[in-house]
Amino acid sequence: MVPMLNRIVSRMVVLAAATTLITMLVGLFAYLAAVHYRLDVATSHMPPKARAELERLVRTHQEGSDRYFELFNRYGASTPGITDMGFIGSIAFVSLLVGGGVAMVFARRISRPITAVARAAAQVSAGKRSVRVDRGGTSGETGELIESFNRMASDIQAYERERTVLTAGIAHELRTPLTILKGRLHGLADGVIDPAKGEADRLLRQVEHLSRLVDDLRTLAHADAGELDLDRRTVDLDALLGVAVADLRGMAAERAVTLAERYVPVRVQGDPVRLTQIVTNLLTNAIKHAPSGSAVEISLSLAKGWAIVRVADEGEGFLPEDAERLFMPFWRAGADKLAGRHGSGIGLTLAAKIAEAHGGRIVAQNHVERSGACFSAWLPA
Repeated sequence: MVPMLNRIVSRMVVLAAATTLITMLVGLFAYLAAVHYRLDVATSHMPPKARAELERLVRTHQEGSDRYFELFNRYGASTPGITDMGFIGSIAFVSLLVGGGVAMVFARRISRPITAVARAAAQVSAGKRSVRVDRGGTSGETGELIESFNRMASDIQAYERERTVLTAGIAHELRTPLTILKGRLHGLADGVIDPAKGEADRLLRQVEHLSRLVDDLRTLAHADAGELDLDRRTVDLDALLGVAVADLRGMAAERAVTLAERYVPVRVQGDPVRLTQIVTNLLTNAIKHAPSGSAVEISLSLAKGWAIVRVADEGEGFLPEDAERLFMPFWRAGADKLAGRHGSGIGLTLAAKIAEAHGGRIVAQNHVERSGACFSAWLPA
């Protein structure tokens, strides 16, 4: 019952009913007042005998008798008083005053939060992305409107922040290889650098780095637009994990990191190339953060229709306030910058987007009993 009364339509019905009731009560009161007024005027002009007879009729509840109306009309009809038009005008004025006042109070209560949302929307469109509307005690449709607006404003603010980080990240990632290419090519053109000493291989590595970055950005853009093409087929996820881990053992060995595997046989419907990207990016991130001499655990389990790929390291983990930014493109934690860890900053973003395109998700958690972080890819099995 209460939620129903919080709806705008219900409030308008209540407002109309209240205004109608007030008008009826005012009219009834005015009618009774006019009748008593005319009765007082009539009795004041009656001779004593007629007044006594009228009072007797009232005492014996004979107000509807012919004699009562005969006496009333004889001595009250010619008495000057409120005319019919004046009576109607008085009722209309009082009804408008009281009913209009009540309607104004209700209307202000209904329109106040809507006006606040409109004012805040104008501020957001003017560039103040941090504006929010205080819901207070507002409920029903207007409360839902305020909540929806605040979510929209938060999403816009997050999008603006992500766009700024993305633009800065792209500029940073492109600047380094382009600077190297420009410098080396100038050296070749000026004859300062000997092209016969493996210079072509150095330039090719920078071009390949740029090509991978552009491919990753293209994949990210398609995933954001919901247009990522997936070559879905039945995939033995345990076998795919084994191949991906084998490809990264060399990288792990360079950092003196051990890769520990634990799988159960699981089949999923997905794109094997994209699924390999998920695993590779999670493993690369874990190896990068794992201390020398530690282990990275890779496990595959099945729970309630979900294939869960867990990649856990023994590094420093991440700060609680960084949890929401882990999957932002080109965002890097302060510890990564201080440690000088290399990376484009879009590996986790790509992994999360590809998982979402498969109907899954990636969850990041810090270990409770020890140091390190665990990234879990949940895929429908």
